[in-house]
Amino acid sequence: MNAKCPDTLEMFSTDVAEFERSNLSSQSSSVFKAVIADSFIDPQNPDFDCEGCKAYPLASPDNLSILTGYFVNGVAHKWDATTEPHTVIEKKKVAFNVGSGVLATNTNKKYLSYAIGTNDPELFVKIAEAGEAVIYHKDIDTAYQIVNKGMPESIFRLIAGKSVPKDNADLFVQVDDSFKKFTKADIKKLFLEKVNQLKQSIDQDSFEQPQAHEWKEPKPIKSELLPVQQLSQDMLPLEFKEYIFDEAIGADNMSPDMVAACLITSFASLIGAKVGVKPKTYSNWTIVPNLWGGIVAPPSSKKSPAFNAGTYPLDRLVATAREEFKEVKKKHEILSFAKDADKSALKSKIKDASKKGDEEKQKQLIEEMMQLEDEAQPILRRYKTNDSSPEALAELEKQNPNGVLVLRDELTGWLESVDKDPSERAFYLEAFNGDKPYEFDRILRGHGYIENHCLSILGGIQPDKLITYLEPSIKGMGNDGLFQRFQVLVYPDATEWQYVDRIPNKLARNEVFELFKQVDEMDEYSLVKMGANPTDDYNTRPYFRFGQKAQELYIKWTTDLHKNKIENEEHSIIAQHLQKYPKLMTSLALIFHIIDGIKFGSVGDISEQSADMAIQWCEYLESHARRIYGLVLDAATIKASSIGQKLLKLNAEHDWRMKGFKAREVHRKNWKGLTDIESVENALELLVDNNWLVLEEIEPTVKGGRPSKRYWINPRIYEMS
Repeated sequence: MNAKCPDTLEMFSTDVAEFERSNLSSQSSSVFKAVIADSFIDPQNPDFDCEGCKAYPLASPDNLSILTGYFVNGVAHKWDATTEPHTVIEKKKVAFNVGSGVLATNTNKKYLSYAIGTNDPELFVKIAEAGEAVIYHKDIDTAYQIVNKGMPESIFRLIAGKSVPKDNADLFVQVDDSFKKFTKADIKKLFLEKVNQLKQSIDQDSFEQPQAHEWKEPKPIKSELLPVQQLSQDMLPLEFKEYIFDEAIGADNMSPDMVAACLITSFASLIGAKVGVKPKTYSNWTIVPNLWGGIVAPPSSKKSPAFNAGTYPLDRLVATAREEFKEVKKKHEILSFAKDADKSALKSKIKDASKKGDEEKQKQLIEEMMQLEDEAQPILRRYKTNDSSPEALAELEKQNPNGVLVLRDELTGWLESVDKDPSERAFYLEAFNGDKPYEFDRILRGHGYIENHCLSILGGIQPDKLITYLEPSIKGMGNDGLFQRFQVLVYPDATEWQYVDRIPNKLARNEVFELFKQVDEMDEYSLVKMGANPTDDYNTRPYFRFGQKAQELYIKWTTDLHKNKIENEEHSIIAQHLQKYPKLMTSLALIFHIIDGIKFGSVGDISEQSADMAIQWCEYLESHARRIYGLVLDAATIKASSIGQKLLKLNAEHDWRMKGFKAREVHRKNWKGLTDIESVENALELLVDNNWLVLEEIEPTVKGGRPSKRYWINPRIYEMS
């Protein structure tokens, strides 16, 4: 078997039974079948006959007893059919699959007492040929998880290999090169001894259950999400308020928080790098109000309707821009025909002037030709994109220097993409501030320059997927502050569904669109008229400062943020999140101030009201951030509560209530969120601390072995209301 065999395979699908009948030998008694002659089955090499290649069975990872395909591996031959007998022109190593699944053999036998997972291809073949149930994956811990998930609970799980796994070491059988000399009987004996050892450790009944008088009063384990502030109407400008709450109620009473987060982020993307805010009275420190935001919510929580409502004004601007572009392009094409005629005439005149030796006339005509050729092509105004590479985004930014919104309905894919590519990750990290140019050099694309590297991002993610993503960051691995940049991220309480069928508030829709349209049309003149400071030799964009009362509010708020909240924050990842709040607060204050400016005209410096509304938003968003990070920080409590709920459902005769249980018995259940032994042990420890369980540590016997732990269920948990 090729040592580079894949672990999960899927290239093309076909009828597996038909493939087996037509291309595999029925003569072989081996679990690995030989490919018969005239089998031109390799999709990458259709001219090569795979005769003699081995076909290794694939099984469903969810049910390893189901055959789902074959992995074909070996040397294929290309024949010269013009000679007699045929001669081989070329040989080639091939490896491909028919169907999909994981490499597994003997897992569909009727009577099995154990199944083995391994990460060693040679060991996989050896065990399979001995008639044992075995699966292969390049990672030994994953191999165990596949066996654990795909086999019935009554079957023992074992893992075998040369390197010790991270988890489930008590189920591990270590082998070395001497294993190659083992007979089939030797292999069976080795694994049966391990199974008997496990049975002995599980069936030890020499433990005495703690007496009733030792049971303590169990403490409640609360696994609820941390509380969050509710979005109130006084936190929103009038134009936003009416639109947000009307859209939320109209979508069968979905959460208005989700619409608000999407609308605020969309609006911020439209302002982008047009204007900045200087939070301090004298300092040149400038903030651009682009924002990263989104929604955390379970499936079917109406994230898509919220996105649609939040980006609706942008969608209308997109539609308008496309119509205008069509008209401009049409006119440009008409003019181009005329210019082509002008160019032809000029070329003739240039030739005539050259023949006559009139250099002055020739120079004048060449300049006219250059002016005709220099006229730019019309450019489509872009506001947002759903899926772009950094290179394509860079081109969009060059043509749209105030910024672009990256809209991802599911953030999971985006996060996975930037995690895989360090250069892509750096590209986005630098786009968060939005106030600096960006230069890049590529071998194929050459040099590029973005006047303002300014991106806003809006997306949604499910809590379970977010936990998987956040855990490494909270444990200190790969944390560069990418996720902490999602400042306008909300995880609202679920709302009560109500059937609603009413006419949307068209006036509110139009007012919001007009607001977006006017921001889109803003230029330096209109911003200065509104109260912004103009550009100069040191400032490349207009900017606002806080008014006196707003400045006092900002100083008080930022002092409390840094001196009290951040310094005393228990969790570093939350502290890092809060450290980015000065950009959040000042961006929101500027956004609310610009809305006032559009409504009232000249409004001067940022008002106290706008600053106060921004501070309310910061407090509101902080509560959501704490809930979101709490998904991981409080994970042990959530998982302990999950186990506790399972324990409460056990009937009085259940073995666990009578004889206790071990952590690995919980682990084998493969319950949601409890798929690794460390999580199980942490959750059980919390249940012990809260008197739901009593831990008994069992010392090794005179026969040897390792210490083990057994958990006894406190019967008093069944008396709790």
